[in-house]
Amino acid sequence: MKDRAIDANVIMRFLLADHPDQSARSKALFTRLRDGAETAFLPEIVVCDTVWTLQSFYKWPTDQIRRFIEDLITLKGIRMARRSVVLQALYLFSEQNIDFSDALIAAEMLQAGREEIYSYDRDFDRVPGLRRVEP
Repeated sequence: MKDRAIDANVIMRFLLADHPDQSARSKALFTRLRDGAETAFLPEIVVCDTVWTLQSFYKWPTDQIRRFIEDLITLKGIRMARRSVVLQALYLFSEQNIDFSDALIAAEMLQAGREEIYSYDRDFDRVPGLRRVEP
């Protein structure tokens, strides 16, 4: 069987334990993923949705978000297309205090050897190794 993908709402039910049935089933899934009894694919956009929700709606501090997402994406059963890009983005997000989506763009650029980005967003000015260029 191919890996199933995980949506952000499953992560949130696990994390918040706010729905008796769904939270319990989500917890059981993450236990299986932690133990490697099951594998699942975690799309980058789901990480973005989760970070945004935790930061914007639940007002989690960036360091707490970073630790949670790092723990999540390093579970034995979690599969990702570009785990190293997401890990670097988490670092930029928490250490450079930039939006996670910008951090993900920057991490992708850095890992691909790209140094310049057309943007009006000054967040990119805080990323070592990148140069923002206004069109």
